[in-house]
Amino acid sequence: MFITIEGIDGSGKSTQADHLANWLSAVSDEKVIRTFEPGGWNGGKTLRKFILETKNLCTMSEFLLFMADRAEHLHRVIIPELLAGNHVVCERWNESTLAYQCGGHGMDYDFAEKVIASCSFPEPDVKIFLDIPPAIAFSRMKSRENLDDKHKRDRFEAEGLVFLEKVSSFYHRLIAKNPDKFIMIDCGERQEHEIAGEIMRKLGVELSDEPNSD
Repeated sequence: MFITIEGIDGSGKSTQADHLANWLSAVSDEKVIRTFEPGGWNGGKTLRKFILETKNLCTMSEFLLFMADRAEHLHRVIIPELLAGNHVVCERWNESTLAYQCGGHGMDYDFAEKVIASCSFPEPDVKIFLDIPPAIAFSRMKSRENLDDKHKRDRFEAEGLVFLEKVSSFYHRLIAKNPDKFIMIDCGERQEHEIAGEIMRKLGVELSDEPNSD
């Protein structure tokens, strides 16, 4: 299976991707690959650094760099692992690009959607969206930034609360178009293990061959 985890910065994607990958490894005979965007492929670190740290990068360049990164990620990691029969858990996919570049930076949505469609990126089997109020996510980012240099905010995270609100709003717009394609997880002030438990329960229902008792 190809599973993606979406959400604004500070929503806990990395933490929940770790929990999910560990759980899948425990309940499945298949290998589980844990990856991310941008830069989740051999050689992608340089591109990730450029995208996340280059100041005054124009929105079109930003968008096309994300497309190039996704194409390489798909070619070098995701497709080979899926063809080998392994599960892939990935932080961010097409919805991130649309939410951040269109919702956050004002790129034309119709154009971006057409380019993404022309790239023939595969649709994930399961899309998980971590729904969190932008104010809480922003507070989390500010708190963890004080821990050490590892948690220093990248240029997207540094754009502030208003930017996060725009991205969050656009995510909800995308989900409203196809709500059945997403597993919605209300994060709020909940503890990470409580959130992880809900993801596992909802994903378990998705994977079960038995009818849902609900």
